[in-house]
Amino acid sequence: MSDTVKMRLTFPRGKQQPGETVEVPADEVHRWKGFAEPIDDKKADEATKTSGDKNPTTGSVPQKAAGK
Repeated sequence: MSDTVKMRLTFPRGKQQPGETVEVPADEVHRWKGFAEPIDDKKADEATKTSGDKNPTTGSVPQKAAGK
């Protein structure tokens, strides 16, 4: 396991802006709470691959109530 964790900024920190990726020592992650969230490269890759393969039955279309 590596000694660094990749984190994506959620709040400006110095000259770094939200959305930028930074590498943080694993024992310092707790200090970045509120400024950044850890990202998992594998999950990010899977999300970009499957983002186009959405099931049309699970969209954001409101469902009718039963019996109405």
